[in-house]
Amino acid sequence: MESRSFNIINANIISLDSNCPKPKSITINNGQIESLENLNHSLPTIDCHGATIIPGFIDSHFHLRNLGKRLDMVQLKGVDSLEKIKKLVINECLHKKPGELILGFGWDQNLWESNDFPTSDILNLIAPNHPIIFTRIDGHATWVNQNCLDIVGYKKEDGIPDGGDIINDCILIDNAMSITSSINQKNTLDNVKQWIQNATDIIVKRGICSVHDAWQNQTIINAIQELIKENKFPIRCYGMLDGSDEELCDNFFRKGFMNSEKYTIRSVKAFIDGALGSRGAALLKPYSDDTHNCGLILISHEEFNKLAKRCAASNYQLNTHAIGDRGNRMVIDTYSKYTKEKDIRWRIEHAQMVTSKDLDRIVNNNIIPSMQPSHCTSDMKWLPSRIGNHRLHRISRWKTFINKGAKIAGGSDCPIEDGNPLFELYAAITRQNHE
Repeated sequence: MESRSFNIINANIISLDSNCPKPKSITINNGQIESLENLNHSLPTIDCHGATIIPGFIDSHFHLRNLGKRLDMVQLKGVDSLEKIKKLVINECLHKKPGELILGFGWDQNLWESNDFPTSDILNLIAPNHPIIFTRIDGHATWVNQNCLDIVGYKKEDGIPDGGDIINDCILIDNAMSITSSINQKNTLDNVKQWIQNATDIIVKRGICSVHDAWQNQTIINAIQELIKENKFPIRCYGMLDGSDEELCDNFFRKGFMNSEKYTIRSVKAFIDGALGSRGAALLKPYSDDTHNCGLILISHEEFNKLAKRCAASNYQLNTHAIGDRGNRMVIDTYSKYTKEKDIRWRIEHAQMVTSKDLDRIVNNNIIPSMQPSHCTSDMKWLPSRIGNHRLHRISRWKTFINKGAKIAGGSDCPIEDGNPLFELYAAITRQNHE
């Protein structure tokens, strides 16, 4: 194991400490900063030869398990044509036994010439003997083939789950993704531990020292706890419980917060709507390129209000995914009953499309917008056609939030985005993508 005690000299040190903004040295003792400009001569000294040293990054919206899990899938992120995807599928079939599940992640129809969802015949024709589940880049839709639907026994007459939709007989939107969940990758404790370890191996190299993990079930919790015991968890983690798991939440509400040096749980994650890319984000008025569709609401008012009441009673932070302007309004309506008079620091995760009136309500009700700047720059090529130029001013309003006094929790939503803090900072400052 590498030493956790040493001095650092000859570096461009940016401390963010106003009392000593540019120290000439740092002393680390047992993994913690012991002093600035006060060398401990009993420790080894590292000469950085002028390299820049900054405080570690905290990513406020991350998915550790998903990052590691999706490394094992067919990589569809950034693939800009259906023909290229077909070739990837054909190649994957050559390496699979008949009947073996094929998983993929990252497809985005907005990158293709057709700019629309694929039809069912594409996967059915080239891979009739394999069940296929391809997750869209936003995680709010899957593209499946008929073999997959046959295995789970789904028929059209079975209907569509509330808060979901099915397009072209092969695109499962939001809650409809549950139809094929029984044959997806198995989230065993060993699998999840390996996925999380693979993820942390990647992000520590990006200077990420801590993440807010934006959805955790009991298996993820157990996996992180075991990795910490095995000294295989090199970061700190702030966990958000799966708000749809009533038993899990109640267990934690009864016990209070979970606090340790590396792992804290005192928050809950909920979902109001879907995403703009799959037209599942809940809008006040229809999509400009789908004029009969206002998106999806994934949880009823009654269920969401009940969850908020339980979180408030247990002093747990509530962090709710809301992307569309209607979705954000619903969250504000519920939050404002609790946040107006009390600093409980409830968050809206994404707050991506917000009217001016609701932006003021977020600020005035002490709600924290938790935003991912690269969502804006990833979506900007197709947003005008999706919501119309007349609504673009509602998108990713982090500068307006800041000017009005809001504190923004910054993150990446990795693996939906790359999980590189420098990309997020660049997007936040320039409103351009990192290319």
